[in-house]
Amino acid sequence: FFFCAASLMRIEVLLSVGLIAAASSPQPQCSLHNGVIVGSGFLKQVSATSPENCCDQCFAYDGCVSFTYATDTKECFLKDNVYGQSASADRISGTFASRTVATRACQKSSPTASMPFCDTTLSTDDRVKDLISRLTLEEKAPLLTARESPLGAVPRLDIPEYDWGTNCIHGVQSRCGEQCPTSFPNPNAQGAAWNRTLWRDMAAVTGRELRALWLADYGENHIDNLPHLGLDCWSPNININRDPRWGRNLETPGECPYLNGQYGQWHTQGLQEGQDSRYLQAVVTLKHWDAYSLEDDGGGKGKPTRHNFNAVVSPHDLADTYFPAFKNTVRAGKAKGVMCSYNAVNGVPSCANSFLLQTVLRDTWGFDGYVTSDSGAVEDIYAQHHYLNATPAQGVAAAVRAGCDVDSSLDKGHTRTGSPYTWYLQDAIKQGLIQEDDLSPLLHRSIKLRFELGLFDPIEDQPYWHLDVNTTVNTPEHQALNKLATQQGVVLLKNKAQALPLKPGRTIALVGPHANAQQVLVGNYLGQICPGKFGDFSCVTKLSDAVTAGNQGGHVTVVEGVDVDSNSTAGFAQAAAAVKAADVVVMAMGLDVSKVEREGHDRTSLSLPGQQNSFVEAMVAAAGDKPTVMVLVNGGAVALDQAKESVDAIVEIFYPGVLGAEVVSEVLFGLYNPGGKMPYTVYASSYASKVPFTDMSMTSPPGRGYRYYSAGDELWPFGWGLSYTTFVLDVQQQTSSSSSSRRRNTGVISGAGERNTEFPVRFDVVVRNTGGSDGDEVVQVYVAPGSVNLTHPAPLPRKKLVSFERVHVRAGSQSPPISFSLDAPDFALTDSKGDIVLAPGLFHVFVTNGVEVSKAIDVQVGGAERVLEPFPAA
Repeated sequence: FFFCAASLMRIEVLLSVGLIAAASSPQPQCSLHNGVIVGSGFLKQVSATSPENCCDQCFAYDGCVSFTYATDTKECFLKDNVYGQSASADRISGTFASRTVATRACQKSSPTASMPFCDTTLSTDDRVKDLISRLTLEEKAPLLTARESPLGAVPRLDIPEYDWGTNCIHGVQSRCGEQCPTSFPNPNAQGAAWNRTLWRDMAAVTGRELRALWLADYGENHIDNLPHLGLDCWSPNININRDPRWGRNLETPGECPYLNGQYGQWHTQGLQEGQDSRYLQAVVTLKHWDAYSLEDDGGGKGKPTRHNFNAVVSPHDLADTYFPAFKNTVRAGKAKGVMCSYNAVNGVPSCANSFLLQTVLRDTWGFDGYVTSDSGAVEDIYAQHHYLNATPAQGVAAAVRAGCDVDSSLDKGHTRTGSPYTWYLQDAIKQGLIQEDDLSPLLHRSIKLRFELGLFDPIEDQPYWHLDVNTTVNTPEHQALNKLATQQGVVLLKNKAQALPLKPGRTIALVGPHANAQQVLVGNYLGQICPGKFGDFSCVTKLSDAVTAGNQGGHVTVVEGVDVDSNSTAGFAQAAAAVKAADVVVMAMGLDVSKVEREGHDRTSLSLPGQQNSFVEAMVAAAGDKPTVMVLVNGGAVALDQAKESVDAIVEIFYPGVLGAEVVSEVLFGLYNPGGKMPYTVYASSYASKVPFTDMSMTSPPGRGYRYYSAGDELWPFGWGLSYTTFVLDVQQQTSSSSSSRRRNTGVISGAGERNTEFPVRFDVVVRNTGGSDGDEVVQVYVAPGSVNLTHPAPLPRKKLVSFERVHVRAGSQSPPISFSLDAPDFALTDSKGDIVLAPGLFHVFVTNGVEVSKAIDVQVGGAERVLEPFPAA
């Protein structure tokens, strides 16, 4: 169904700023659908004179979000959900979306305008304290509840509703009119770009578009346009890609704590820091804190789920793997929001875990923003984890005491949800489990962000209040950035005998389950993609259409031949016939987000699902000596044990987004030279039998990730990526006249008790393009401990990424010098206590493009071991 977006726009904003102050009571905005029943069950049955009257009664009835009107009996059925749709000739159904007429507090015409919380000459903290002092207990719980729009206002103080929880994983997840939000590649493809400024620029676009769509009163991408958008984004997801089986790997930038931390920092800065330095453009919410990387362990009786899983994690693994991305994003990125996860960590549910929320985040790292629960995570404390056999009131009290500021629940669907806070906070106070004053810090941290967004201040000089959807959302500039992001996320895994690029004008057999890929390319966590009806993807170019357009003067035969996860081989013969008649074979293979990997469901195997492996080998056999190319669509890594040897060229595209098909065609025909690098390790299929999925240790043999995996049988390593051209990295170490050993590629670094006068270790890298095509290269810098011993021994990483830079170099040319500077933390290691220490010994600095090591610099760290950062004390 399509809801006319124009009916939802804040007309007072579009006409004049002055009209905003003349806010009136919200009126229902009804969308009617003839001949259909929407929603299941009903809250109440009433009489109505017309469908419009039925809508009015739904608007007036607490909890009603949809309705069905019986034209024969003139009965009206009020409902609290939009689940299910069925045809019925004598029924008219609809939903309402109440406009957020008042968009900010402290309007000049409001009686509250003279109250201290509206006084802009006071400090923000004083204004927030004044506002909190005026709230009743009944008003506090809704203010601490996410995804409650259109509820959550405080009418007597003219405080409008505000919805916590707009999803912005790779674009604003909202409805739209003629201008739909820019949908970038999924984060796993973004991670493969290895480009900080690109990450920042994409997030900046998302933040700016969010402001415009919020002003126009759009809601999230649901059929009823609810909840209304808020200005905090539940993104980025910077959890570690701990295991390729995890169903949500497509949402994260990669497996490396450093890479994820850089992604988090630059995403945060782009989203939060806009054109007006006085106010936040939007608020990030880092997901999911912490040690979250399990959905259902493949499902089945007795398997854990994300709602009851207890992640047992050592201090070493917390400090070495699960903390760093969040730490850097909080400290360097100044993130203002964090989401506590469903799982427990070492026996304590994350949203009741004061060690995580208070000791680590606030006391140790100086985090000054808000914490929200994931949707349903507070309920999980008592209903799934059965933490301390808590009652609902005790579970809520535990979350409050731990510092979970906002509670989100999906108990009744995505609108009018309610939450354990709204249900049980008053019970917890009545039972003496917490005091009403215990809510003040939670209210202060969350409400303060609304002030920092400019929602309590005059708007005349705030540029964020003067953004128009038609000139702000999905602009040509944003689409150009989207194109660049899609291009930079493509990784060339294999290119035997220069099978790629293809020459146009030949006969191509395009086969495989994704030969006609369209919606699957866009991934998950989507806003409305195409103007028009809800759930429409017709504006996304199919892969088959893009390849056909790129093969100018030639012919493309398209035969899928096999489903993503089916065991049927019925289509093999037709596909093989097409292959035999072609000059070149392109196989579009991989996973999807509906059947194979998704939020709520993990894989159990690393291989291509169903009959895809057999299909690939059958097509290779049918091709004979003809070039064979695989295009791989996926989130988590796919083990291509056989295909790595049998297929000539493999192009990894992840979930590339709305422009994915166009970019794939450009890569295949040489119009774009791929330069992405793998953001995670690609293991052999045997990995799944070696490493228990529920084991959170990164170091238990054979280890996890490029830092600790020691089996040596990985198919492609972290950082791998080929090009159509060739590069040489020239490393030029900066010498010091005070250290002759430094000139011999050995830096003598002093330790405890002395100033580290030899830090930082500096060197320049010049990238020379020695091939025939312009292209991008990523310079990667790793530190590997050599002969190093820790006072409190722990497994040492094989190497760890400490810096990188992506650079574009024209054919036959070279880059300007790229300067790198490594300091003490870059050589630090994590001991068994979880302390970050600088230990004496020999270290090796590797400079590489992920395929070849260009140079190793030896660095000798002297002195005694010293603790750079102790593990947070519980």
